[in-house]
Amino acid sequence: MTVLVTGAEEPLGGSLARQLVESGFTVRAMLDPKSEASELEGLPFERVAGEILDPESTLAALQGTQAVFHCEHTRAFWPPRDDRIDAVNLGGTRNLLVAMSRAGTETLVHVGSAFSFGFGTLDEPGNEESPYRADRFHLACFDSMRRAQELVQMFTDEGKVRGIIVNPTFALGPYCTLPGAAGSLFSYINRAPRRYPSGGINVVGAVDAAGAVIKALGRGRPGRCYILGGHNVSYRELFEKIAAALGVPPATKEWHDRTLLARGFLGSLYGKLTGRKPPLTREIAQVMSTGMYYDPARAISELDLSVTPLDTIIEDACGRFTDNRR
Repeated sequence: MTVLVTGAEEPLGGSLARQLVESGFTVRAMLDPKSEASELEGLPFERVAGEILDPESTLAALQGTQAVFHCEHTRAFWPPRDDRIDAVNLGGTRNLLVAMSRAGTETLVHVGSAFSFGFGTLDEPGNEESPYRADRFHLACFDSMRRAQELVQMFTDEGKVRGIIVNPTFALGPYCTLPGAAGSLFSYINRAPRRYPSGGINVVGAVDAAGAVIKALGRGRPGRCYILGGHNVSYRELFEKIAAALGVPPATKEWHDRTLLARGFLGSLYGKLTGRKPPLTREIAQVMSTGMYYDPARAISELDLSVTPLDTIIEDACGRFTDNRR
């Protein structure tokens, strides 16, 4: 089977492309002509030049494919509201859906975000039925990902595509420490931070998530969503485990929420005045001060999602991070 992967140069997309090849699929990756796609180095795949915002190149990339794995989204937190983010996440998904109808490609596995559902507490984590709550952060990346998911569901309900939606939490793995959220986190902790935020997050192994994404192609129910999660963990514990794997001293004090939010406000002000991306913004501070926990029970039951031990996930990711810095 020939499948198209969008966003194959992204951290989770790279893990997915590798597992698809290992599973016997013929993989076609639509990549920007300027992309080096170092994450795919040595992988036997067909590279086609294209851009998700260009309907014609997207249509050309789809010719002869039987299914699409859509991983191309921007999860940028800065600027918090930006037309480019909406264009890629929502407009790009719309372009792909329309092009699939024109090309006769029926099946779409849409790789969205767990944050498109309401997060919960450690005792009562969020699931696929939890109402969306991330709108409180006023981040275009969260809001547009949620709207893109709704668009896929609408096209599926109308019988235009066979869309299955998978929603990873925070993915860590060998190919997830390149530029991006995971890489920034590891770089911060590698400088031996003195403090950690009060919130928490669900961490999933990128290899585990990619495996479940592939299984969604055959096992997933059209129009149904699956949270691909792993371990609910506080930032304190996560920072401690990453610091231990990197061999640096752990953070020993917690950021008080008010202090962290104040620093985030100053960072946002700096960004607006200078036009430069600040290391911390008001929105990031709000996210980091929140416990965002999820229950992956549906994906474990229906997609046979594996859950690798958290220490193993972190050690694998730290190994790649250390190699990249040498």
